[in-house]
Amino acid sequence: MTAERTDWQETGRDRMTRDQQKLLNAACGDLAEAIRFWHGARFDKDDFRHLIAACVLGERIVPGVNTGHGNPGLIRMSRSSLEFTRSQATEAIRMAFDIGDNPGDQGLSSKPVRWGATVCLARFVADERDAA
Repeated sequence: MTAERTDWQETGRDRMTRDQQKLLNAACGDLAEAIRFWHGARFDKDDFRHLIAACVLGERIVPGVNTGHGNPGLIRMSRSSLEFTRSQATEAIRMAFDIGDNPGDQGLSSKPVRWGATVCLARFVADERDAA
């Protein structure tokens, strides 16, 4: 068993680091390859990043604008993961890892994610074959 690296686990109110941004993008890409559907909806890398950003930043759902073309539905008041502080980026990366390592905890029937090289190196997994 290899110990987890912690250099990406930063705290503070400064914007997330470029390394954190790359790691989050890589983790969301790996999630999209392994977990193709999130409760019936097809998800890509950006969808996973938006989902995690919504959880970390505390997004709101509000009624949509009535344009006169049917029911306005509900709209998510979104913000970008680029707004993450270093602490929020750490939380988001951990959340991505948890979703991938334990998809059953989210009610998904997918197998655990087989993480790519970027995530494996960040998590200090010596060999990609040893990943989840």
